[in-house]
Amino acid sequence: MRQEYTRLASAELQLDIPWIIDNMDNTLQKTYGGMPNMEFVIDKDGILLASWDWAKPEELKKVLEERLGPSGISDEKWTELANQPRMAVSFANNDEVPATEVPRQALSPLKIKDVSGEDAPVLLEIGTLPPKVTPTGLSRMYLTVTPDEKSKAFFDNSVATEILLEGAKGIELQKDKIVAGKRRSGQDIYPHTVGVMWEHKEDAENLEFTATVKAKMGQGEGDTSKEWTKTFRVYGSIPTLEKSMDEILPDKLPAEDKLSALVCTQTSEESLPYTVEASIYNELAHPGQGMVYLTLKVDDKSGYVWNNLASPPQINLKPVSGVELEKNSIRAGHREREEDTDPRILAFWWKKESGAKEFVVEVTPDVWICNHDEGWCRRFGGTFRISAKLPD
Repeated sequence: MRQEYTRLASAELQLDIPWIIDNMDNTLQKTYGGMPNMEFVIDKDGILLASWDWAKPEELKKVLEERLGPSGISDEKWTELANQPRMAVSFANNDEVPATEVPRQALSPLKIKDVSGEDAPVLLEIGTLPPKVTPTGLSRMYLTVTPDEKSKAFFDNSVATEILLEGAKGIELQKDKIVAGKRRSGQDIYPHTVGVMWEHKEDAENLEFTATVKAKMGQGEGDTSKEWTKTFRVYGSIPTLEKSMDEILPDKLPAEDKLSALVCTQTSEESLPYTVEASIYNELAHPGQGMVYLTLKVDDKSGYVWNNLASPPQINLKPVSGVELEKNSIRAGHREREEDTDPRILAFWWKKESGAKEFVVEVTPDVWICNHDEGWCRRFGGTFRISAKLPD
């Protein structure tokens, strides 16, 4: 998601300066103070000249002009630049999907072959979800159109990009034409991702169709652009729903009197729309071995739901002390519903290290969650630590 936002900003601003993406622990942001929109002026010798907890464009302009000389930009032009609308995509009456809402981890890539022979400066990538992921039995496919960087190509946004779909085999596509949203920016290199629903034909193991991209594009430094057409053959295996060996359905969970709650503490600082609870099975399966159950719950009272069109919740495990683990990752199963608020219960085996009196395990969930009241679906991380006293 951070990479997507950086690509969007880079395409919109067309700057040559390098971009830095912070790590998932936000080390750089925390080092500089932890505010969400800080601003710093640092000279070539590393001396801090000015800083603001919240960005102040007018003050920044003043400091830079004092140090480096006049910018040649009037205060009126500066205000105009600061208030200009950002590049945006219209999502009305088209098939475009916001980049941050594409469930990339859950997609199976399809094979693509250029069959038109046209030297159009356009690239196409396609990934699909497994069949029957919605309550109505449909699935969704995502097609991403990108200008060819080698050709220095860009979109001319005076005309919306279209993809014509024909000759489907193995599946039934719900549309024969999908259209990308129009952008405010006249030219850009940012990809368009569009979605189309499809239905699995009974007993079909493979799919095939042609996708013809129609896009108005320019190349190089010139302002001349033209409408290009390029046809691709799309083919591949129909992915199957992944089964999980790690998820426990609530009615299969051991009785409460056979479980003991464990200390489970969030160690990451971000605010999360879900919680993690941990419990340990009181009866050992073998000497020094047993099972821990982790329960993930969304805060449904605040409007959060699991996004089942994306990847199922996954938990990465890291033994810290006193224990060996059978695996370092556990995963929930797929749901046919697009979304729900049901808890996810996942289990993992532990083995006590010799002489250990307790164990500590670091737990890092990877989940997709939506909030329709606020209008978003996104991926969340977070880190937790669980600890347990071990029997002699």
